[in-house]
Amino acid sequence: MTATSPLEWRSCGLTTVGTVRKHNEDSYLALPEHALWLVADGMGGHMRGDVASQSVVEAYNDFEPKRTIAQTIDDLEERAIKVNQKLRADLSGNPSNIMGSTIAMMYARSQYAYFLWAGDSRIYQYRDKNLQQVSHDHSFIQESVDKNVMSAEEASNHPSSNIITRAIGVHNQLYIDIDYSEVKAGDKYLLCSDGLFKDVVLDEIAEQLDKIPFKASEGLIDMALSKGANDNVTVVVIEAYAPQ
Repeated sequence: MTATSPLEWRSCGLTTVGTVRKHNEDSYLALPEHALWLVADGMGGHMRGDVASQSVVEAYNDFEPKRTIAQTIDDLEERAIKVNQKLRADLSGNPSNIMGSTIAMMYARSQYAYFLWAGDSRIYQYRDKNLQQVSHDHSFIQESVDKNVMSAEEASNHPSSNIITRAIGVHNQLYIDIDYSEVKAGDKYLLCSDGLFKDVVLDEIAEQLDKIPFKASEGLIDMALSKGANDNVTVVVIEAYAPQ
């Protein structure tokens, strides 16, 4: 594939409340016509998580790419910052009344994919049967591993695995991590809430991503449910392909 080779995208998003929770605090958005996809996992309890994640999705409903990639990325980031300001303002003077949401987002343009995230919802790339995590969790557990306070094995079953250190609405200032990658035809990307990888291991995720986006999304949700799905589970599977 040359740098000028056209790429097109197909995708599918699915979500489930799981088998334990009463409410689904996850939300997702798929705008394949503008090559934008995102997953948001709300937090706060008493329906506030629902409001937070839906606020994130609503902020991007009218998204359209700007003239340049730099302007577009700035716009994507600015929308998240505005949601952060709104959620902070909605605390009604009670900072302990947390209402927040993670965000994991992918925007594609030409032969590149751009990734933006805050929190522990994840972005994976699946290429040539190799699954790699693109995002880096903003969580107490991940920071402990990064500082060599605990091993990855210890982290996998740690009781504090649900503590996140960065998300929309959690702090007055929001910092979004941004990365990008060159895309090849046949690449697949997975955006997911933590409800998926709490129960489904990487080899099982990779096995499902061998399928077309709808079948892959369906397979991932079914697999999470078969393993108990103690949390809400949301997946968005995106595939790049060269038109015939």
